[in-house]
Amino acid sequence: MRRFLTVTALCLLAAVWAGAQDKAAERDFLEARRHYDKGQDLMFEESFENAAAEFRMATKLDPNYTLAYYSLGQASMVLKRYEDAAAAYETCRDTITARSTFDVKRRGELRQERVDELQEIEAAILRWGGEEAPPRMTSMRLMERKRLLEQQMEKDSVNKVEVPAELSLALGSAYFRLERNEDAQREYLAAIEAGDETGAAHNNVAVIFMMNEEFDKAKQHL
Repeated sequence: MRRFLTVTALCLLAAVWAGAQDKAAERDFLEARRHYDKGQDLMFEESFENAAAEFRMATKLDPNYTLAYYSLGQASMVLKRYEDAAAAYETCRDTITARSTFDVKRRGELRQERVDELQEIEAAILRWGGEEAPPRMTSMRLMERKRLLEQQMEKDSVNKVEVPAELSLALGSAYFRLERNEDAQREYLAAIEAGDETGAAHNNVAVIFMMNEEFDKAKQHL
C-alpha cells in the first residue's frame, strides 16, 4: 500500500512538473513576442541598437522564433555588423530547415499511414467482390475514403517547404558585405530559385558574375 501511495505521489509530482513546464513555455512564448513587437517599434523609430537587443532577447526566450532572427539580421545590417547579420540569417535559415526536415519526416509517416489504410480498403473491396457483398452504405463510404486518400497522397507528393526568397537574398547581401562572394552568389541564386520577384537577386548576382568576368552570365541576369 505504501509503495502504491509513493508511486501515485510521484505521478502527481510529474504531472505538476509537466504542467509547470507548459506554463513556463507559454510565458516564454508570450514574453518573446512582446520583445519582438517592441523591437519592431524601435526599428520604425530607427533605434536600431535597441531593436537588435529586443530581437536578441526574443530569440533567447524562443529559440525557434524565425522572424526574430530575421529582424535581428536586418538591424545588424543597418548597424554594419555584417558578421552578426550573417549569423542571424543563418540561424533563421537553419531553424526553417530543421522544422522543414521534421515536417518532411512527419509527412512521410502520414503518407505511409495512408498507404497502409489504402491497402486495407483495397483488400476489403477484393474480399467483398465475391458472394459476400457489404451493405451499400459501407461500400460507398469505402470508395469515398479510397478516393480521398488517393487525392491526399497526390497532394503530398508535390508538397515542398522552401527557404523564403527574402531570406536567401538578405543572407546573400550579408555575405557580399563580408566579401564572401561565392556564398553570396549561392544565396542569390537560391533566392531566384525560390521565386524572388523584386529583381534584386538577379541584379546582385549579375554584379558578382561581372566581378568574375563572367559577362555572358551577368548579361543574362541583367
